[in-house]
Amino acid sequence: MSLFTRKDRLPIPPKDAERFTTVCQYCSAGCGYNVFVWPVGKSGTAKNNAFGLDLSTPSPMLSGHSYTETMHNVITRKNGIKYNLAIIPARESRINKGDYSIRGGTNAIAAWSDTGYTKKRLKHPLLKKGDSFAAISWADATEIIASLIKSSIDKYGADSIAMKFFDHGSSGVGFEDNWAVGKLFLSGIRTNYLSIHNRPAYNSEVWGSRERGMHELNYDVDDARLADTVVLWGANAYEAATILYTEHIMPNLQGASVDEKKKEFDAGEPAAEGRLIVIDPRKNASVTVAEAIAKERVLHIRPNLGTDWILANAIARIAWENGWYDKLFLEKRTDLKTFEDYKTKSLQLSRTLNEVLAEAEKITGVGRSEMQQAAEWIAKPKAGGFRQRTLTIYEKGIIWNMKNYDQVAAIAQLNVLTSNVGRPGTGCGREGGHQEGYVRPPAPTPGSIYAGGPPKNVDKYLTGGGARIYWVGGTDPYLSTPNSQFFKKVLKKRCATLLDHIDEGGVPSDPKELIRRVLDGFEKTDGLFMIVQDIYMTHTGNDAMLILPAAAWGEAADTSVNCHSRLLRIYDKFMDAPGEALPDWKILSMVGIRLRELYTAAGNQEMADRFKEMDWKSDEEVFLAGSHEFGNNKIPETEEAKLSAECYKGVTHQILRKLGNTGIQTPVRVDPATGELTGTKRRYKYSFSTSDGLFKWYGTDAWSGYPAEIAKYIDNPTYPFWFTTGRSQLVWQTMYHDRHLPEKSFALPLPYIEVNPEDATRLGIKSGDMVEVFNEEGTSVALVYVNDACKPGLVFGIMYHAKGSMNHLTSSYTDPKTTMPWYKGTKVGIRPYRGTPDEAIKTTSLLANNDVS
Repeated sequence: MSLFTRKDRLPIPPKDAERFTTVCQYCSAGCGYNVFVWPVGKSGTAKNNAFGLDLSTPSPMLSGHSYTETMHNVITRKNGIKYNLAIIPARESRINKGDYSIRGGTNAIAAWSDTGYTKKRLKHPLLKKGDSFAAISWADATEIIASLIKSSIDKYGADSIAMKFFDHGSSGVGFEDNWAVGKLFLSGIRTNYLSIHNRPAYNSEVWGSRERGMHELNYDVDDARLADTVVLWGANAYEAATILYTEHIMPNLQGASVDEKKKEFDAGEPAAEGRLIVIDPRKNASVTVAEAIAKERVLHIRPNLGTDWILANAIARIAWENGWYDKLFLEKRTDLKTFEDYKTKSLQLSRTLNEVLAEAEKITGVGRSEMQQAAEWIAKPKAGGFRQRTLTIYEKGIIWNMKNYDQVAAIAQLNVLTSNVGRPGTGCGREGGHQEGYVRPPAPTPGSIYAGGPPKNVDKYLTGGGARIYWVGGTDPYLSTPNSQFFKKVLKKRCATLLDHIDEGGVPSDPKELIRRVLDGFEKTDGLFMIVQDIYMTHTGNDAMLILPAAAWGEAADTSVNCHSRLLRIYDKFMDAPGEALPDWKILSMVGIRLRELYTAAGNQEMADRFKEMDWKSDEEVFLAGSHEFGNNKIPETEEAKLSAECYKGVTHQILRKLGNTGIQTPVRVDPATGELTGTKRRYKYSFSTSDGLFKWYGTDAWSGYPAEIAKYIDNPTYPFWFTTGRSQLVWQTMYHDRHLPEKSFALPLPYIEVNPEDATRLGIKSGDMVEVFNEEGTSVALVYVNDACKPGLVFGIMYHAKGSMNHLTSSYTDPKTTMPWYKGTKVGIRPYRGTPDEAIKTTSLLANNDVS
């Protein structure tokens, strides 16, 4: 018997079905999709349909057309009529070519349906009254927020307001919503206590590269097909950016893109099957899949946690020692003054190669032969003296590593040293988590400690009693922030303290009385007024005073770029949001307008003017307003490095609708010769993004051991295991949609850890057992998978799950240069539980997660 309703037939969209183009709402790959909407009860036929296909006969093998039961849903629009919804991977998209991942394949069933899995969406603003929530009007919600913000700013200053908001694209947000966030918090409120959805400060995860003059989104997806060597450094592409791996990296490894290489490479340059280097402490699926294809062309390097920058510098030193660099490139394209600092500190030219490599071996745990092979594959010239073409893609294993700034800088500099930038088959950038869609006014902290920073730590501010108001948008910090168990404990208490004060003498029914009591509570307690803006009730939202229902993907017209090509496309509106839910930009607009009115009424025109130009009427109006932040983009191709990576100035929603899944690559220029909008395939062919166009080198720090937050565990036998975290291919982020989808929740019912067989034997545990993972920061309960992904002494845990977070265990350490946390490393103990969760695990597989055979 099926665990949930299955379908043995699907309705076929008729030729006159409404058709929209969109992009998957999940990972960084940005796969293209086509959307079909038509009334329930109406249907096309096998030979006459909106797909333009003859469905009466089997499709040709690997034809690229898929329509499965998870790609169909029934939705209800505001007119009360029910419609069929089909969301199909686009064959015309050069990103996915009709392919899809387990995430994108469920876009349709994740859409809001009043009779489906997602019926628990937030539909109305909710105000906490006593121990429960009650629906209120948008007018009351806006008045409460604006009045409290104004009073708090006037009495305590702008820093009495703290926020944690999305800054990415996809997942129902994009340039439109990000511009609104920036206008309210950066231009209007101007608090210094800002933070990004997945970290405790308002910072870039890649200042180590940006401050060299190289934005992290610089390569094209084609480069994964053209590279001689692809390096995945702390980037598990098979599981976290599946289509990048299966449609681009894997064909390169299989030799399927050799003809493409011959067309792009210089005359006479050798073109062969690609190679893959995976630098990751785990033997994950990105390794095992590649080894099944061509083990002799796969190199897996497993550094000790936190040591990657030492490894990158050692590989760079080998390349330098062998002369595997382009002297002319270094002289013409990079700053030779700062290069001296790099040579002294990073390459350590005052020491012998043997000394440098011996120390690197000891610190990283990586053998010299592996370093040598990596250097050869990355940098050793090919036959005929042609330069190697290497594409390096890094992600959370680096940006969420110890010493974030130096980790990123070391990898970026290795690639520039070996001239692996600006040419087909080269580049050095992020794999990405979400897609991107950032446009905002300037932030109060422009850069790292070397450029006006570091930014302030909002988590520590809040847990230390700072701020009166905390506004959370599109994220669930009780799961996602570092040291989250402690964070939740403190915020829960602060929120409860304010609520108890408000309810003294009875629960206030009038918004004005509520506002008065909240302000009185600010004076007399350390209470916190927390606002949560999201599409579902979240773990964090349960402790909030006010919940704001936001529109989701497909319920407003959003725009974003993917991470592997900076491909700008429209994620069009094809359905209505549930109840009174609104686009994020609209919610922020209403609050900004009301703040302007309040300050005008108070005679404070200077403050009122901070909130001007927020009365947008449409999604596109916000999009166009944000475009002015990019400045002049009428420049020749040779000056593209002067532009922001996400510059879209001159583009409109209508242009993007016409382009469909073809899109246009940012930065977008206006060609001075033709006046035409022109995209940019890959960056930094001519110069870098610095004032003089030269790459700025940086001498990284020497190894000095682990920070105090981790060092306390090193020799403590209670915590014998190193612990790291990451994603699962099955689910996305905190499972905000997936917890409601039986295909996902049955398949991955519990948070889990991966344990090496040797360690499992010592602990007396097996796959399917439950354990408690603990340290001084917190505890997490997890299901056990025993496999060979981790070396003995290392344990891996899924970073987020609807039923628990491994961030309970991460420390509060942040890189002092950037305020970036080290999510990826700590030490833990493991305590086995008795028995197994038989009911929970009967629907899942206990096979090794990294075995895809």
